[in-house]
Amino acid sequence: MTGVALSRERVVFPPEAVFEATLLDVTQSDQPPVVLGRQRRAPAGQPPYALRIPYPPMRFAPKGRYEVRATVTLEGRLLLASDRRYPVPQEAAYRHVDVQMQRMLPQTATVEASVPLLLTHWRLVEMGGETVPSPSDGAVAPHLVFQAEEARAIGSGGCNRFLADYEWQPQSGRLRLGQLVSNIALCLQSSGIETRYFEALLAVQGFRQDGTRLVLRGADGEPLLRFEAAETPLS
Repeated sequence: MTGVALSRERVVFPPEAVFEATLLDVTQSDQPPVVLGRQRRAPAGQPPYALRIPYPPMRFAPKGRYEVRATVTLEGRLLLASDRRYPVPQEAAYRHVDVQMQRMLPQTATVEASVPLLLTHWRLVEMGGETVPSPSDGAVAPHLVFQAEEARAIGSGGCNRFLADYEWQPQSGRLRLGQLVSNIALCLQSSGIETRYFEALLAVQGFRQDGTRLVLRGADGEPLLRFEAAETPLS
């Protein structure tokens, strides 16, 4: 898979900066994306970067969905990141994608982030100070994804999918979700966790990122929900 990763601004990076581009299978929207290939360049040098991501061609299914994402980090802190979806064409001869990366300014809530808030698959790991149990094989874990092209969050409580509008201010760390819209399937095993999860999402007033972790906070700054960025390695 070839292409070019570009920066929207002129930037100069120190020698310790690292560039990474990842080819992801995002066909299963309720599951973490599957890493099909990764390109790493250290030191990163300066953009633009030529993309050459190796991948197993047999993993491209006719009805699958695939994307490329790119970042530049410095000592684990995010400097540049692709800020929208960049789909990969199905035809092997046309698997060339140019990716735009946006500068990540050191805002209060994101200064220690190593992955973007938007488009990352955030898996719920703790709620109200209690660890959320891992789902059984094949089951959907409670999760959250902030879309980039529009201010809409999607996810699942472990049973029912949901969507909601969101408003965020990375400068101040403010974040709010609007009314959740979900389907109404009955799942006895996860219904208790799901109800608490949905209620907590509606009480969110702020956020903070640290590495690959995300904390959503209430009105008094108390942590309501903790998430981990999730990817699935190629098996």
